[in-house]
Amino acid sequence: MDNTTASITDSNQEVITAANALQQQIKQINRFSQEPLYYIYVNHDQCFFQILINDIPIFNYFEDGQIMSPINLNDYIRHSGKQNITYKLYPQTKRSDGYSFDKLTSYTKMKIEVYERNNADTSNNFENQKLILTHHTATKPDGKTFLAEEKDYYEYTFDFEAKVPFDIKSWEEGKDLSKMDQEQLLKQTEAAYQYYSKIISDKKQDDYFRLNYGANVSQIKSGYFDKAFITEAFEDDMALFTNPSFKLEPLTGYRLALYGNGRIASLEQVSNDLRLKKESAIWGKSKNEKGGTEATFLKLYLFIPKGKNTFEIVR
Repeated sequence: MDNTTASITDSNQEVITAANALQQQIKQINRFSQEPLYYIYVNHDQCFFQILINDIPIFNYFEDGQIMSPINLNDYIRHSGKQNITYKLYPQTKRSDGYSFDKLTSYTKMKIEVYERNNADTSNNFENQKLILTHHTATKPDGKTFLAEEKDYYEYTFDFEAKVPFDIKSWEEGKDLSKMDQEQLLKQTEAAYQYYSKIISDKKQDDYFRLNYGANVSQIKSGYFDKAFITEAFEDDMALFTNPSFKLEPLTGYRLALYGNGRIASLEQVSNDLRLKKESAIWGKSKNEKGGTEATFLKLYLFIPKGKNTFEIVR
């Protein structure tokens, strides 16, 4: 698995191994007096949904009930300026209580509130959070009926301005994959996913942490991560290799999906099982402390930097 033949490579300036990855990541911590953190609260009715920031999925919801926790946007904010939020609505085809729907209904709705707070203000940052904007789904002229009733899909994008103390070079400067031959791109993406899966199944820890290092550093910078958070994330990754009950599932039942305005490739599930819908094609199962089975989905977004022919990892 050297970089001359691998389908996923890296551009690290340091030699990264499982032994030094944690300390190398901790060295990348750079904190500021103003650390703008952007997030949304969602209120929805009679629909499932997916949220994307800058055309990259950050949240899927194919369950009953409301999501009460904020959804962080900073993962895919790379610089100050205009940011895009997209939501995709789907019929609520399964419910544990009440009626389910084959189509979006006249009562389907989505409300999104975008907030900003200073992550560096650890004492009362939520008390000082600022509401940037509120968005409601469009309605028909009566002001009540959902615009896309009786449809099986609805999508809308709106913008907000972000001001952050970092400027991260990443997929935005990568190759436009939408202009490639899509059959060839699928084969290249499949090879990358198989390669990544084999690294995990063969317990190639050094390769895993080396290939993920650049993506992890980008997240550390955009999320203002501290030592404790980085350490916990590292231990979660290490569990892929140290948990004897963890086992990857076969790479089947997926489709090629392009994100990041055509610059990011991924393979995602096409299953009608709502537990798998739109999740990564790389996933595994393990036993929890109570003896139950837990699923772990390994998100793998790939881009090709300018001047290269191989993929690198976005996330």
